[in-house]
Amino acid sequence: MSKIIKVQEIVDYSVSTTFTKDLGLFQVRATVWSCVSECENGYDNEITETELMFVLDGKVCKYLGFKELYEKLYGVNKFNEFRDDLIAEFQEEYFKQTTYKTK
Repeated sequence: MSKIIKVQEIVDYSVSTTFTKDLGLFQVRATVWSCVSECENGYDNEITETELMFVLDGKVCKYLGFKELYEKLYGVNKFNEFRDDLIAEFQEEYFKQTTYKTK
């Protein structure tokens, strides 16, 4: 009978990190989801999703309702630009603060 030999074992972590940003009239909460794998140089860290929530007067707003209000105030497609800028900002902050860095 032949011997079974373990060839490889990969350990991945699912990481969820939540941030908040106060923009005066409202706040934005962002949850950054990432997949982290150990590698020779530390960690391979890839963001898989960033979820935004908008909070007005301490209450979470419906996403589509906030988007509609924002576009009524600032113009069509302005929300998409605002959302994309926020996501980039939160993702940048995630990489600054994460403990799973490439060495």
